[in-house]
Amino acid sequence: MAGVAAAQQTVTQQTVAPHRVSVSEAQAKESLQWLATRAMQEVPPVYTGDKDWGETRKVWAGIRAKFDGLKLKTHRRFKQVNHGRWIRYEIKLPQVNAPDAATTKINSATLTDEDRWRIDSVTETPMQFTAKVERWNLGIKLYSVTVTGHLRVQLQLTSTIGLYLDYSEIPPAVVAQPMIEGAKLTLASFEIDRVSRIGGDAAEAWGEIMQEIIVQRFIENQNDQIVTKLNREIEKHREDLRFSWLMLLDR
Repeated sequence: MAGVAAAQQTVTQQTVAPHRVSVSEAQAKESLQWLATRAMQEVPPVYTGDKDWGETRKVWAGIRAKFDGLKLKTHRRFKQVNHGRWIRYEIKLPQVNAPDAATTKINSATLTDEDRWRIDSVTETPMQFTAKVERWNLGIKLYSVTVTGHLRVQLQLTSTIGLYLDYSEIPPAVVAQPMIEGAKLTLASFEIDRVSRIGGDAAEAWGEIMQEIIVQRFIENQNDQIVTKLNREIEKHREDLRFSWLMLLDR
């Protein structure tokens, strides 16, 4: 009986062990499309931030005097007043299924020795932004403008994708196993659409100001942990990467 049980256990182990499946380039690219869509969904649909909003400066506010008995005491007073250039902004992604949503281009696809496809791709998406800019000088508001514009960002991905059979269910499931090896978000284009009124800084400088802020505060912030975040997202959605063997044969 012990021998029969051991044999059954061996069969079970062999049955549930995943087996590698030969993957066509087209199948790998289809898996990458899912991966690129998930990647862009990890970028916040609405991102808000600011630069120096609410900045103040301490200024002299006179002298307070009072008598302590027959002795006059004085105390210099200071107060905080609004000062500097304040910027508050909002950046929006289009909805995932919108006509102008993200598009993915495959730059290269090579088969590795482990029968996995290594794919370099670029996913590009448009974004809109609105910024409110105020200039204060020692408590006096010099101007307030609203700047609107649009930009395009690119997500460069290097990933490997393989397909495996999972015999833990009948018929066996085909499981795509992608892994992100490298990812970088970059600014592809940037344009100012409208400035509510001209004041303070020269109009042509608004594009440079907003572009610098968006790169520093939005894009660089996303790049800090993007590879880790994407691979974590893959683990959370493994079930979305399982499909039937018949689906694979029909392609």
